[in-house]
Amino acid sequence: MRLPPRPTVRLQLAFLLAALVVTTGVVLLAASYALVSANLNSSPQDIPVPSHTPPPGQRILNGLPPTRTPSPYVLQVQGQIVHNTLSALFVQYGAIMAGLVVIAAVVAWLIAGRALRPLRSIAETAQRITGEHLHERLALTGPHDELRELGDTFDSMLARLEVAFQGQQLFAANAAHELRTPLAVIRAELDLVLTGPEPSIQELREVAARLLRTVVACERLLERLLVLTRGMVARDEREPVPLDEITRRRLAAAGAAIREQGLTVRHELREAVVEGDPWLLGELVGNLLDNAIKYNRPPGWITVSTRRDEDGVVLEIANSGQKLSGEELAGLLEPFRRASQQRIGSSTGLGLSIVRAIVDAHGGKLALEAVADGGLLVRATLPSRPEDGADDGAGR
Repeated sequence: MRLPPRPTVRLQLAFLLAALVVTTGVVLLAASYALVSANLNSSPQDIPVPSHTPPPGQRILNGLPPTRTPSPYVLQVQGQIVHNTLSALFVQYGAIMAGLVVIAAVVAWLIAGRALRPLRSIAETAQRITGEHLHERLALTGPHDELRELGDTFDSMLARLEVAFQGQQLFAANAAHELRTPLAVIRAELDLVLTGPEPSIQELREVAARLLRTVVACERLLERLLVLTRGMVARDEREPVPLDEITRRRLAAAGAAIREQGLTVRHELREAVVEGDPWLLGELVGNLLDNAIKYNRPPGWITVSTRRDEDGVVLEIANSGQKLSGEELAGLLEPFRRASQQRIGSSTGLGLSIVRAIVDAHGGKLALEAVADGGLLVRATLPSRPEDGADDGAGR
């Protein structure tokens, strides 16, 4: 069933403006007609009719001559004049009202079209914009009124959508690129088994072991991608999380890798309780420690600290390593980015991206600083619990 066409906003606005003008005109004309009618129909007895010559001895009061009652003929003539005048006035006022309706309708339609012109521009731009045209902007001109503010808000939304869309495209392209290599390895191993000579049991075991390592690497990559997506969504349910204890446990778990790299660890873990998700915060600390170990140079060092200050709970992890420029620091927070675009080992380049997503999900701030002699310092500032006391944890 086809719905009847609805009136446009321009038509409704024009109707309201025209109705306001016509109503005002009706009120003014009605008041004018009533006043004219009241004056014309005033009682003839109250009208002074001067006599030409006052009788002898009659005094003139207040400078006015004496009055006398009009004759019936005079009253008839006056009544006919009043009737004719009011009839002509009614016809003239009717013609004025008809002209006022037409003029008000035309002017209201033009004014409504001009006032709604920015809205039409916004609607046309919104219909025209696709993923390939997110760079377009309204750039409305004119007075800084509500419609100009709406246009500026729309432009700001387009800018945010453009950044998010480009980030999504980059993320999908990099994720596909990262998954292409292990899938190619799996396909090559299977082709070798299927097209080559019949393998022995030992060879099959070796192929299965290589495939297992590749599948495990894919699983780790997918887990990191899921963590990155999960970290971008703030959780409604949070609980008190001792960040210092999580950091201590993660340091203990990474002890073997630290000793294998020949690194020196210095840590000062003070009591720091955060309202958040313990699993995500564990991933935050784990990714920072993994990066500090992977991108280090033996014999190097790692420093880890937790504390509270006026901004909240601060987690700092610094490590020695290669020297970094300002451009490289800015790119390290993007997915699949590494310093100098170097692919080291099995690293996926998602560590700091995951860290940033988790910090954002908890309403915190993340800062990167290049160490003068080479290396990186990462500072994550998270909101602390309101009921936390002063820092009283012993440094370790």
